[in-house]
Amino acid sequence: MRVTTAAVLFDADDWIVLDKPAGLLTTPRAKGEDSLVGVAQRLRPKSTHWHPLSRLDAAVTGVVLFALSDWAIATAAAAKEAGEYQRWYAGLAGAAVEGDEGEWSWRIEDDPKDRTRRRCGEGATSVEALTRWTKLGAGERATALGFVPVTGRTHQIRVHAAKAGASLLGDVAYGGAKRLTSPTGSVLAVPRVMLHARAVKVPGRPSVVTSPWPSDLAALQSALVPTMAAWPP
Repeated sequence: MRVTTAAVLFDADDWIVLDKPAGLLTTPRAKGEDSLVGVAQRLRPKSTHWHPLSRLDAAVTGVVLFALSDWAIATAAAAKEAGEYQRWYAGLAGAAVEGDEGEWSWRIEDDPKDRTRRRCGEGATSVEALTRWTKLGAGERATALGFVPVTGRTHQIRVHAAKAGASLLGDVAYGGAKRLTSPTGSVLAVPRVMLHARAVKVPGRPSVVTSPWPSDLAALQSALVPTMAAWPP
C-alpha cells in the first residue's frame, strides 16, 4: 500500500478540507487501497465519519471537503438541497470559447460502449446536469475557464466541456490533447486532465477555502494563457 498525504486547508469542528494531489483516488476501490478518505482517517482518527462531499477523479486536483459527523453530513445535505453548497473549479480547454460566461445544461448518461465514461444524451439512464462557466482568459491555443457545477454528476465538467467543443487539455477520454504547441513554437506535454477544484465554502461558515494552483496547471496556463482573471471572483 502506498501511503500518501495531502495538505490540510481547513480543519475545525466537524469539517476538514484536504488538497487532493493528482493520481490519488478520493475513495478506495478496494480494501487497503490508499485514498484521500484514508488520509482524512489518519488525520482525524477520532471522527465518526469521513464523508467526502465531492469525489474528484484521480487525475483532478484540489479541494475536497469532508463531513466528519452525522451533524456535518446532515448540514451538508441541507446546504445542497437549498442550493447553498458552493464550489469553484478551473481548467484549461484546448479550444476557443465564444462568449464570456454561460451555462451548459445537457443531460448526462452512461456510455453504453464504455462503463467508465459518460456522455451527453437523453436515454433511460440520463440525469439532469447543470454547469455554469466563466471565461477567465484566452490565448491563441487555449482558454482558461472557471466552472461552478450546480449538480454533481460523474465527469460532469469534463463531459459538458467536451460537448461544448472545449475538451479539457489532457482529457484523452473526452477528446482532450495530450500535447500541443505553444505560441512560441515549443511542444508542451500535458501530464493529466487540466482540471482543478479551486475552492469550496464550508456550510454555515462565511469563509471560502481555496487551493493553490498546482504547478503543472500553473506552468501550462503561464505558457498558453498568460493573463487570467482571479477565480473565484
